[in-house]
Amino acid sequence: MTDTAARSLILDRMAIEREALVGALFVALGAVGLAVVVVAVAFSPGISLPVMLGAGVGIVFLVHGILRRASAARADAALRAAVAEHPSA
Repeated sequence: MTDTAARSLILDRMAIEREALVGALFVALGAVGLAVVVVAVAFSPGISLPVMLGAGVGIVFLVHGILRRASAARADAALRAAVAEHPSA
């Protein structure tokens, strides 16, 4: 493997890891947002606009994080397949 190919492979793997970690961050933010909404609903007699907005944002963050992690997993699988197909490239 040439130096340029090795550097490219390292950078690709770092980008994939970054995407997976950012996805995990979004999942965590979404989970915290939904937990805050559940607590707010438990202690309030009715659902207000801020609570509904918080629920929507929490769901969006959660889904976005799941999709980012899935995308990173697909990219990792594609990179591993490409390296296995051409180990000396």
